[in-house]
Amino acid sequence: MADASQVGLALAYVCAGILYPEGLEKPSVTGRQTIVRRGWLLPSDIFAAQNIRNNTDFLTVTLAPQKGVVVPEPLGRPWQVQARVLPTVSVKQSAQAVCIAFPSDGVSSGVVGVWYEAGKTQISAAYAVTEQDTPETVALALAGQLPKGLADGNSVQVPGHNLAGNVVGYGQSVRVNRRQNQRYRVSLWTADSGVRDTLGQSLDTELAEKSWISTLDGGQAQLRFVSVEDIDTMQNQALYRRDYLYELVFDTLQVQWSSDMMFGAGTVSAGDQVSSFGAIEPAFDNSVVLHALEAMQAAQTSQAAQNSYPGMMVNQFGTVVCQSH
Repeated sequence: MADASQVGLALAYVCAGILYPEGLEKPSVTGRQTIVRRGWLLPSDIFAAQNIRNNTDFLTVTLAPQKGVVVPEPLGRPWQVQARVLPTVSVKQSAQAVCIAFPSDGVSSGVVGVWYEAGKTQISAAYAVTEQDTPETVALALAGQLPKGLADGNSVQVPGHNLAGNVVGYGQSVRVNRRQNQRYRVSLWTADSGVRDTLGQSLDTELAEKSWISTLDGGQAQLRFVSVEDIDTMQNQALYRRDYLYELVFDTLQVQWSSDMMFGAGTVSAGDQVSSFGAIEPAFDNSVVLHALEAMQAAQTSQAAQNSYPGMMVNQFGTVVCQSH
């Protein structure tokens, strides 16, 4: 879910990509060191040895105050299915046990469920397969949720009971909770007015061609130019600044992951005939599946940021740095 801070960070990544077109490890467009930061200058940026007065330039991205602008979200905030993941894992019943099988190639995915009857009730367990799993780890996770459950390699069983199994896919549902218009200030800081012009021209030209930027959650934010201003109030201290103001329109999303129906019961009516299907719905610990799906969402979001802005990260000071491998 994108918020104002994450969108500002995405804008900082975009600016870093403009000033370092060949990557952060290569020279900038001016050949000088240019530090890109999500946030204001630090005292050390001005007074330390490596500072503005020693041929080091800065670009900062900060929130800018503005009058409240209401951007309406979709009427009714409807849920929409954003993505569906089909199962590639399969299960096979062998005697009283259930065996888990992974595909020979490709990504393993799916939510695996097992259950058995214990008198008038049904006992069940479910587990969402992740990229790090193997058939053995899935069997072990399922056995750990069942009373007296045992895992033997890729099979899971409960002594004295006939175990049944099923595999289903899962999906991501999304709705827009809020659509907002936020203003950001992109500031250039340098001790050389000529360098300010060079940096400003490169930045302004490239951003003028962008109507949208990628957010860190894999979404998009609309980029709108507002104004530009030179601020030379610190010129007597050999400090030249230029501010570019941009508005970004982005959505705050609510994301829900859920699996397809794994267990169920019901009736089908056809004329005067009524037939039933399924059995009593087992009550498994749904939090196990939800936690796994949320972990997948976190991994997917992290991967989306890496795909949009490869090789970039921020340190504890908000400075954009090269991502270590």
